[in-house]
Amino acid sequence: MQRGIYAATLTPVAPALDPDPAKAIPYYRDLLGRGCDGLNILGTTGEAMSFSVEQRIAFMEAIASALPPDRISCGSGAAALADAVRLTQAAIDLNFAAALVMPPFFYRDVGDDGVVKFFDALFSGVRAPEGRILLYNFPRMSGITFHAGLVDRLIREFPGTIVGMKDSSNDRALQRELLERHEGLLVYPGSEQHLVEALSYGAAGCISGSVCLWPELAQEVYKTRDAAKGAELARLRGELDGRPLIPAVRAATAAVRRDRTWELSPPPLG
Repeated sequence: MQRGIYAATLTPVAPALDPDPAKAIPYYRDLLGRGCDGLNILGTTGEAMSFSVEQRIAFMEAIASALPPDRISCGSGAAALADAVRLTQAAIDLNFAAALVMPPFFYRDVGDDGVVKFFDALFSGVRAPEGRILLYNFPRMSGITFHAGLVDRLIREFPGTIVGMKDSSNDRALQRELLERHEGLLVYPGSEQHLVEALSYGAAGCISGSVCLWPELAQEVYKTRDAAKGAELARLRGELDGRPLIPAVRAATAAVRRDRTWELSPPPLG
């Protein structure tokens, strides 16, 4: 993983509700050419949890065959350990820059010990994950928080494996604490709304589902840290507040690309 602006991309969907790589590849290539340093595929914005393991791996293979995998991280989280192992191993075998892994979810009262046991089993089942794992902190969706003490423990117990974290809680105090505790850890806020501030305390950039709507501006703010441009970026991102993010980004993408099929989601969102 490199520092910079990463778009957490939509997954275009075919009429049969399968991921559609033929539509994704030119769109993803366009984002890489318009200011995105990289992409994160099959995350929350990519509705990965609505697709089967087989669908996800087939989509991963298609993307890796057509685009530079070293500029792409890939969501590989799953509630079932065996599924998480398969997806994470596929991400590594396909040479993606990193696998983005959620904590185990559904059983929300497992505590830190349960989360550590899950990651111990995950890393025992995956060949060569060293330096290729991003933790995915999104407690609103997973029900579990990668708080600073838990991150400390995971880094200590699995040295050299975890390269960073995407923080979709957008908890700037947590981000600061992690950066103070772990020199070199790549911390990516899940929103570009406070990008200038985040960069000032050492964040690696951002991995955001809305960056695809204004990649050039996000890249300019990343490079220059210009306060006025940062305020404009924050204003645009703030206009999405209070709206369901995935449908909003799908609708905006469909309008720009003049293709209503970009609004199609698999159930339950579709």
